[in-house]
Amino acid sequence: MMNAFTRMIWLGLALAVAAPGAQAAELKPFKIGISAPVVTIFPVWMGEAGGFYEKEGLKVEVINMEGGTRGLQVLLSGEIQAMHVGLAPAVLANRQGADLRLVTSTCNTIPITMFAKAAVDRRELKGKTFGISTFGSETDIAISILLKELGLARADVTVSQIGGSSQRFAALVAGRIDVAPLIEPAITLAKERGFHPIVDLAAAGTPWIFDSVVVTSGTLKDNRDTLVRFVRAYVAGAYLALSDEGKAKEVIAQKFKTNDAKVIDATYRDFRRLMPRDAAPSAHDFAHASSYLQAEPSVNATRGHGAVIVPWRELSSWPRLCPPYEC
Repeated sequence: MMNAFTRMIWLGLALAVAAPGAQAAELKPFKIGISAPVVTIFPVWMGEAGGFYEKEGLKVEVINMEGGTRGLQVLLSGEIQAMHVGLAPAVLANRQGADLRLVTSTCNTIPITMFAKAAVDRRELKGKTFGISTFGSETDIAISILLKELGLARADVTVSQIGGSSQRFAALVAGRIDVAPLIEPAITLAKERGFHPIVDLAAAGTPWIFDSVVVTSGTLKDNRDTLVRFVRAYVAGAYLALSDEGKAKEVIAQKFKTNDAKVIDATYRDFRRLMPRDAAPSAHDFAHASSYLQAEPSVNATRGHGAVIVPWRELSSWPRLCPPYEC
């Protein structure tokens, strides 16, 4: 007899399998940006690997924006239809007049580990240079959390915009920065190179919405059907990764251009650990993160409203995909 988790996976896959096929000439373009090639955008790639986008009549183009804040600017310009990004940049954008919505989540905590050279202790971080993706990003918030924990102010350190997790790792290796907030697969690579983890925010279980499909309210209103088809394929991709470890690891090896079994295994384990089984943003974690962001001067000094979550199952009529704790 299938358990609840197995039923959920097969129901998710059935969403895409049951969708009518479309000829290549009929495929509708859909562009989604990613902030960086990291484990938390994995369902985007798995939707492609499983052929689910084509089954939904979509030609999906995935564009690396090298930072969530930059990606949201492109989203607001109308050049892309969705952006895979965390809560912090979306809240800041809405405070500045945007009208963004979060419809999925691949991580309802902060999966970042901070690394430094082995000789650097967390009590010796004053005056050091920290690398982040962009100002206002989740990595920027992670730095703020660490500094607050250590009793340091932003003025006590230098924060430099470097780019995605792989770029921050490269900058750490080159000695251009002293501290780098990393995400898998860069976490495993940093350990292999002998760098020292000074704080593991993932282990702390800090409630957050770290990575999500974000769209404008205009897309929800005017292109709802296309968005529904994209999300249906995306969720099917997430469930494919959860149910087919071999296929998922093939995609990890391909996308991260690695044959390192240790890196591939660690990245897949992290995906399974982080991925919410309903693929939805948590209202509880949204509330916690929003409260924290309200205390951030760069966010609280602006006007407007914070980001709003619209869980994907509310976009349309869906077969009930029940998380294990509901079935």
